[in-house]
Amino acid sequence: MRPSTIAKVLAICSISGEFSLSLAQSVTFSIDTQSQRKTISPLIYGYNAYADGTGRTGLENQGGLANLQALNLASRRLGGNNMTSYNWENGVSNSGMDWCNSSNAGVTYATGAGAPNNNAGLAYYAPGAAIKTFQSQSITLGTYSLVQLPAAGKLPKDIVNLNPPGFCNGYQLWQSAPGASNVDLDRWVTIVNDKPASAGPLTLTPVIGDGAVYIDEEINFLIKNFGTAGAAKGVKAYELDNEPDLWHLWPSQYGNGTHPLLYPTMTTVADVLQKNLSLATTVKRMDAKAETYGPAVSGYLGLFSLWAVWDGAQSRQPADWNSYNVEPYLTNKTGDRYRYNGMTFANVYLDKMHKASTTAGRRLLDTLSFHYYPQAASTPTDRAQASRSLWDANYVEPSWITQPGYGFTDGRGLQLIPKLKQSVADFYPGTKLAVTEYDFGGKTDVTGAIAQADALGAFGQQGVYMASYFGDVEGYIAAGFKLYRNYDGNKSVYPEVSVKAVSTNDGNGTVYAAVSAKDPATLHLIAINRLSTPLSSSIQIKNPTAFKTAQAWGVDGSSQNITPRSGVASVVNNTFSYTLPALSVMHFVLK
Repeated sequence: MRPSTIAKVLAICSISGEFSLSLAQSVTFSIDTQSQRKTISPLIYGYNAYADGTGRTGLENQGGLANLQALNLASRRLGGNNMTSYNWENGVSNSGMDWCNSSNAGVTYATGAGAPNNNAGLAYYAPGAAIKTFQSQSITLGTYSLVQLPAAGKLPKDIVNLNPPGFCNGYQLWQSAPGASNVDLDRWVTIVNDKPASAGPLTLTPVIGDGAVYIDEEINFLIKNFGTAGAAKGVKAYELDNEPDLWHLWPSQYGNGTHPLLYPTMTTVADVLQKNLSLATTVKRMDAKAETYGPAVSGYLGLFSLWAVWDGAQSRQPADWNSYNVEPYLTNKTGDRYRYNGMTFANVYLDKMHKASTTAGRRLLDTLSFHYYPQAASTPTDRAQASRSLWDANYVEPSWITQPGYGFTDGRGLQLIPKLKQSVADFYPGTKLAVTEYDFGGKTDVTGAIAQADALGAFGQQGVYMASYFGDVEGYIAAGFKLYRNYDGNKSVYPEVSVKAVSTNDGNGTVYAAVSAKDPATLHLIAINRLSTPLSSSIQIKNPTAFKTAQAWGVDGSSQNITPRSGVASVVNNTFSYTLPALSVMHFVLK
């Protein structure tokens, strides 16, 4: 989903940022090709399908097949607010507060599965039309697929809305026939993870209108059509729903949640844990090789305590939070309250999944997933720095999250990925990390490319397993991706082994570096200038052999296109200098 609704009701504090033109306009980048070597997961170069909201459908939703092929991405996610309520049996989903709580054909239509059938009762689409279309497109693109499954408990029965409002995001609601409003309980059916024997065997033609939707039957549908996760065309992974921290109806003073009619009570930690564990168990029973992702919380507050609201006096959490806000989840008994920067729910979730997996005799959670929409990225100046909250201890974003006295980071940098890696090490070793939604904005501003390129570099350097951008992968956002996946127009890519790369001032500029196991004599650098003035950089490389030349490609404010730039004809003693254009990202290839 978009940035957390809760942010609209929190006190937004103005904190002086680190970014300043008074900083020295120079930087030194130091590279050591033999140090901190780690394999970069190609799955970090991914996107969320059908997330732009422009009304385009199918692959056109992301600019068309040619645009996607030029992006050369490696993973796709079918997920978001509407997928929490996607009824695979007939293609109906409910938009929640995103669109007047209307039940509609939003998910299925957006995938490119066609318009709903208005004359077939409850069978608006053939069973599984959206997920089948999505996976078929992933096969065409050659990408890994992550499909979100529902867990909140209810799904919409139909798309009837007797009294739609006169407007809803500028559009009239579609009505199939007169009937009760979506508020009525008769308009919802119950999620059942495991179909009981009394209901008959799993089938590709489910009974519509029996009051239940079986999730194992949905997984079985995908297996029968494409094979298991171990098969070439099979769906590789499933996410255990989406943003449970925003499912519910908030008390009026805190604004609205996402699905207040589907989930009319406040979520509790125990309920979310139970729903995730139950669904993960079903996934592993149906497809042992399929990867599971969870809990897909909406951001820092979800990681902090499942959800939290600040009312000016204190932070308020779920009703059962005091049962979990204890050691070892607070500090792992170290006494360091900033060991995890307060992301206690992440520790609870990992530990409970770990213990349940031990009892089950198999891993139930493969990947800890979360979403990241920075609270300080609305201006170009802030956006140029915003992605540093993912990794940089020295960057304190100018937002309410880092405000001293609020009880979150108290003036410290977020460091989301390093802190979550510590959580994994302490509570469920071997669990991977995924950022399954993120967005910095800036599609039409060069700072969008800067933030995107910085995030992708950090994902690779920090060992993130999978990441999927939520929004239009076009304009400067596309440039940020292409710098890694198609920088020269020939689908040449940033290689797969990250190596040590350090900047003397990340507020001015940041560098990432990688080599290929197949071509160790070539080094790739991604150099970022965050400043609105040119940046003089000295690039110093430690490598067993000497590099001689450097080619360069880049993007800056003059164009959304990546273009060849002046290279370096002579690299002396593995050192060279280069003036990076104002607000730019450069890709160097050293031979």
